[in-house]
Amino acid sequence: MGAAVATLLTAALLSSATTTTGLSAAHIAALPRAVLIAPGPGAAQAAAAVDSFAHKLPAFPDTYRVGALFALTGQVHHSCTASVVDSPHRNLVITAAHCVHTGAGGGYRDGIGFAPGYRDGGYPVGMWQVRSALVAPGWQESSDPAADVAFLVMEPRDGRNIEDVVGGNPLQTGPDPGRTRMVGYPDNTDEPISCTGTATRYSDTQLRIHCPGFTAGTSGGPWLAHTDPWGGGTVTGVIGGYQYGGNSPDISYSSYFDDEVDALYKQAAAK
Repeated sequence: MGAAVATLLTAALLSSATTTTGLSAAHIAALPRAVLIAPGPGAAQAAAAVDSFAHKLPAFPDTYRVGALFALTGQVHHSCTASVVDSPHRNLVITAAHCVHTGAGGGYRDGIGFAPGYRDGGYPVGMWQVRSALVAPGWQESSDPAADVAFLVMEPRDGRNIEDVVGGNPLQTGPDPGRTRMVGYPDNTDEPISCTGTATRYSDTQLRIHCPGFTAGTSGGPWLAHTDPWGGGTVTGVIGGYQYGGNSPDISYSSYFDDEVDALYKQAAAK
């Protein structure tokens, strides 16, 4: 299964992302969960720690706050996940930095679109254009996994801002989130999946959750605490950070949301 997912994502990115960024095939193959590495010695321990299972996310209105990111040039195909966060101008989306910026020595990816609530090839509230993206200096200068967070400022659509259409989840920085729901779009499906687990500290800058099934394409998907039955919650992380979010589909990582993430949010919210 890992090889098939890797082949699919690599082919899609070769026909789209390379058009706008000039990335090599080797670089693309190393992008968010494009290559699923065989389980190592700790796989049995990780599997034992799984306390939930991935399932398809029902299509409630609040679930439209989560959507798929698309490269809009070449072959249009979703390659990452993102979600709407509450902001004063009601136009912000959060994802992983590696989904929108190539990291040290590189730049921002062009031609990115966001489809809230994307499902089965349909765009229930349309495709939204990214006006600008913002990542932290640590990601731009050294691809620091601790800085693998990005905010996207979205263009209005039909005179309305994105949060006015689908709502936005509040952002939380600081305390460890505990019980957390992850949502993401695996590259080999056109429906989001969801899984609830317990977020634990992996390092001073990284959190992790044991949940199966989060393969290529789920990078940037939100970690949601204090969730409600309709799909909403508080964003406490995004799939990314260590190993671009994890080299096994059963363990996902997030950069710890600290004061630097709060400062980045405030900078983006002022745009």
